[in-house]
Order: sequence, then C-alpha cells, then structure tokens
Amino acid sequence: MARPVLAPTVRHWHAPIDGSSTPLVRPYLTAYERDEKARIQRLRRDILWCATYGVDLDTRDIHARPAVAS
Repeated sequence: MARPVLAPTVRHWHAPIDGSSTPLVRPYLTAYERDEKARIQRLRRDILWCATYGVDLDTRDIHARPAVAS
C-alpha cells in the first residue's frame, strides 16, 4: 500500500523548522525587539532634551568608591 502524498504545508513532527524560510516565525519577538529599540531611542532623545535645560537624569554617582569587603 502506498503512502498518501502530504500537502507542502504539512511537516512531520520530528522535522526541524527552517526559520529563514518562514516569514511568520515568532512575529511577537520581532515586534518586541522593534518596540525595545524605539523605547531606547526615545529615552536617549529625552535625556538629551533634558540636558539642554540643565536637568541631569543620570543617577549614577561617578565619585563614589566601590564598597570594600571587610
């Protein structure tokens, strides 16, 4: 008895998925990365805008010494 021919969209459960050939591989991940890049760019722009008015949003203390373990 011959095996039935499978449609090209059907994959065996053990066959690996090639992510480069499929445009819809984890679109939520690419959307998150795009939003994260936009958020970081917006933060940089806001920090520079505040710096033009003399507001320093950097909370790091550059003169602090690292804690010495006793």
